[in-house]
Amino acid sequence: MFKGAQKPKYQCLKEYIIKTIRQEQLKFGDRIFSENELAEKFNISRHTVRQAIGELVNEGWLYRLHGKGTFVGNGPCERREKTHTIGVITTYLNDYIFPAIICGINSVLLEHGYNMLLSCTYNRHEMERLCLENLKDHRIAGLIVEPTKSALPNPNLDLYREIIQKEIPILFIHGCYEDFNCPYVVEDDAWGGYISTRHMIELGHTRIGGVFKKDDIQGHYRFAGFKKAHEEAGLEVMPSRVLWFDTEQAVSFESSLKESLVDLLRRCSGIVCYNDQMAIRILDVLREMDLSVPEDVSLVSFDDSQLAVASEVKLTTVAHPQERLGQQAAMALIDMIEGRQKRCSIKMKPELIVRGSVKKISERGEG
Repeated sequence: MFKGAQKPKYQCLKEYIIKTIRQEQLKFGDRIFSENELAEKFNISRHTVRQAIGELVNEGWLYRLHGKGTFVGNGPCERREKTHTIGVITTYLNDYIFPAIICGINSVLLEHGYNMLLSCTYNRHEMERLCLENLKDHRIAGLIVEPTKSALPNPNLDLYREIIQKEIPILFIHGCYEDFNCPYVVEDDAWGGYISTRHMIELGHTRIGGVFKKDDIQGHYRFAGFKKAHEEAGLEVMPSRVLWFDTEQAVSFESSLKESLVDLLRRCSGIVCYNDQMAIRILDVLREMDLSVPEDVSLVSFDDSQLAVASEVKLTTVAHPQERLGQQAAMALIDMIEGRQKRCSIKMKPELIVRGSVKKISERGEG
């Protein structure tokens, strides 16, 4: 096919493949012919084919998967030449489950030749805007974000769109913003809410309360699982047994929230709690009420953090994948940057870690 061509044969093959991609005869993710097949098809040497394919991979037109073949990529990617820095925005940094998540992200980035530029919003929109303003002025290859108050309308979507327009991929962890279609790696929070509530029901509880966070989407998904478990068991979700709180209330633990907890605890034999941090607060309130876990009130929480085993009551809790989630997110973003995939939607299914904070009771015992 390239006989008599004025250009080197490898260059002719490159131009042919690029033209085929641009004409959409080959699309992103399509497998191309092997080196042997291309050499035979165009009557050229494997060395010539290898040179053409190697350059197309370096330029981003193609990518290789070991043992599977060569596939069509996203096209030329200038940012790979500019930087190997990944921006990471989380709501918090140095406590609870966040160090493990960040460690997971960083370990994968380092292994693949990337470095991390880390910032924190403290779950405040104004801080998120500062982080985004700072990062969009840096030369970053991609961005991993834990959304801020993900259940609420977000005033910073203009900055996210500006970053995407620069062809910088964004991947969310833990949740996403409504009407903002981006790749994500999350825990299956609805499943977590379901298995935690079902565990209590299986142990005889029918008066089950829930404490959920209203400004983060995880709280709403966990409530959805809580509700599903009730419905499957033929139990009604009583509004008086569900307490919603927000970030500011959790930080200050204001008296009105404490009073609401006291009222809730008097109504229920067991509580499904948004996370271990709030569960520890509830343990303190129960002590002040001269009640104990699980003798008087049973308790299931989320995250399996160090707090779950730090007190005299070892909490039954839904285990957050923590470091594994960070690793999965980093690998998914690298695959996007390097052209192996355009987007991902990953839900990691959590497991219930059963300890000693839920008591088995009879219907008579609940009355």
